[in-house]
Amino acid sequence: MSNRDASRIRVKFFVQNTDPSSPAVESGSDDYVCLLDGPNWSGFTRGDVETTCSESSNDAWGNLIRTFRAGKLVDLGTLTLTVDWDPDDQYGGREFQAFMDGRTGDLLIEFPAAAGETTGPILTVNGYCNSFTPSGTVLADDENARSTAELVYKLNSIAVTAPVITP
Repeated sequence: MSNRDASRIRVKFFVQNTDPSSPAVESGSDDYVCLLDGPNWSGFTRGDVETTCSESSNDAWGNLIRTFRAGKLVDLGTLTLTVDWDPDDQYGGREFQAFMDGRTGDLLIEFPAAAGETTGPILTVNGYCNSFTPSGTVLADDENARSTAELVYKLNSIAVTAPVITP
C-alpha cells in the first residue's frame, strides 16, 4: 500500500484550439492546469442484462425474483476539475476555450512518486469538456479573490501507466 501524496496530483490539458476563427489551427499548448479541487470522478457504471426466468427465479414464498448479470456496456462517467480561471484573452482564456473548442483529447493525471519510485502513476483519460461553470469570490482580499471554473469532462477511455520503480 502506497502513502502517495494525492494533494500533489497534476493535470495536463491537451492542445486546444484557442482561436475560433481558425478551427484547423491548434494554437494552444498542452500545459498543466492550476488545480484547486479534484479531480473528482462521477464513478463508473456497467449496464445490466436481466436474466429472470419464471421457472427458476422463485424464492421460498413463490415470489418471482428478478436476476441480472453484468452487461458489456460500460459508462466511464465524468471527471470534474476546479481550476484557476484567467480570462486573459479575447476568447476567455484556455479554460473557457477547453469547453468552447469541443475537441476530444487526452488529459494526463499525474500522481507524485512515492518512496522507491522515480515517477508516479499516470492516468491518461480521453474525453471532452462538456460543462464549464465559472465562479468567483468578490468579497475577498488580494490573492483570495480568484476567478475559478469547474470543468467537467465526459470520459471515453482510461489508460494507466504504472509508476517507475527506482532501480
